[in-house]
Amino acid sequence: MSRIDFYGFVGAAIGIFVGMIGHEYAHARVAVSLGDPTPRMMGRLTFNPKAHVDPFGTLIMPAVFLFTILFRASFGFFFGYAKPVTVHPGRMRKPGRDAILVALAGPAFNLALAAAAGYGFQKTLDTSINLATVFYWVTIINSFLFIINILPIPPLDGSRILTRFLSPSAAMKLQDYGQYLILFLLALFLIFPKVLENMGQAVYCPLLGSPC
Repeated sequence: MSRIDFYGFVGAAIGIFVGMIGHEYAHARVAVSLGDPTPRMMGRLTFNPKAHVDPFGTLIMPAVFLFTILFRASFGFFFGYAKPVTVHPGRMRKPGRDAILVALAGPAFNLALAAAAGYGFQKTLDTSINLATVFYWVTIINSFLFIINILPIPPLDGSRILTRFLSPSAAMKLQDYGQYLILFLLALFLIFPKVLENMGQAVYCPLLGSPC
C-alpha cells in the first residue's frame, strides 16, 4: 500500500477551502439579501478567496492537517477558519430573526456541500475509488464544519444564535467563557482522535440513508 494518499489530500483540500470560503460567502449573501449592505461594502460578497482568506486560519493551520492526510497520519480533527464576515443586524429588516438566519447560513452551506459530496461518494464508490476518496473527504470535512459551527461556543455561529435568546448579562458571560470552552473542545479532540470521522459519519450517513 502506498504511504501517500494523494486523492485524500485533494479531497480534504477541496473540502476545507470550498467549505470555509463558501461558509463566509453564505453569511455575506444572506445578510445582504436581508437588508444589511455591510458585507457588500467590505468586498465580502464574492467567492474570490482573497476576500475571505486569513493567512493563519485558512492557510497555515489547514496545511498542517492536509499533510497529515497526505502521509496517512491524520490527527483525527482539524482547526481552520476564514475571516469572519462583519454584519450589522440593526440594518436588517427584522434584526432578531434575520441575525439568526445569517448565523445559520454558513453551517447550512457546509451541510449542503456535505450532502452533495456524499451523494457523489455513493455514486462513484463502485466505479472510481480515487474519485470516491475525493468525495469522501469533502463530505467528512464539511460534516465536521457543520457540526462544529452550530455548537454554542463563541465565536462559533451557534453562539450567535444562542445569544439572541439570552439576557445581555448572560450573553456577556458566554462571550467571556468562550475562550475556555474552545480550549475544552480542543482537549476533547486530543482525547478522542477519531472525532473527525465519527462526527462526519453522524451527519452524512443519515443523509444517504446508510447505516455506515
